[in-house]
Amino acid sequence: MRLRCFSVWGTALLLAIGSVSVNAKEVVPMLGGLLIDGYDFQQDIGPKGSIAFDESTGEFTGSYTALKMPEGRRAIFAWVHDTVNQKSEYIGAVGWLKTGAAGKDKGRFKFVVPEKFRNGDFGSNEIIGFTSEKTSFINASGEAVTVPSEPSGSDRLEALKPAFYLYAALPGADTDLHYCGHGQDFFYAKAPETQVCYD
Repeated sequence: MRLRCFSVWGTALLLAIGSVSVNAKEVVPMLGGLLIDGYDFQQDIGPKGSIAFDESTGEFTGSYTALKMPEGRRAIFAWVHDTVNQKSEYIGAVGWLKTGAAGKDKGRFKFVVPEKFRNGDFGSNEIIGFTSEKTSFINASGEAVTVPSEPSGSDRLEALKPAFYLYAALPGADTDLHYCGHGQDFFYAKAPETQVCYD
């Protein structure tokens, strides 16, 4: 499995991000992939938001705007991803997509990480990413009734796994933001030579 580079909007927001230290409630900007299902490339802006980790509670909290997902795949799940070994690990259910989240009308989320990550040590993982799974995977209480076995890919590009709809560097990660060399394509990777870029 390879992590693909996604076309993004609002890249200036991310250019200042490098390594960040583990601090409770440290806020990290997030951005979203555009080369994924659900977007009208001529009209839609790329999703973006922010995320913070509180190691005293083991919780991620954050918000997003302009996040869109395909019909039937409105359940958001979180994963941590190791860009060197190309492995993703399940974190938990985030909730259903909030529709109409734009400007100040943000979608907000909070979820607790598994016990092994409660102290803020995410091992070799450098990024956290959100995937779009089947809506029925999460119930009305926001709990997972079906846990995906792996991050979803893209219906438009079958080989694109994981297809992260939002992603950010984890607190304390030593990964860097890289530029693909064309357009507005940026990606986080510790070993950028193993990544593949897309427009």
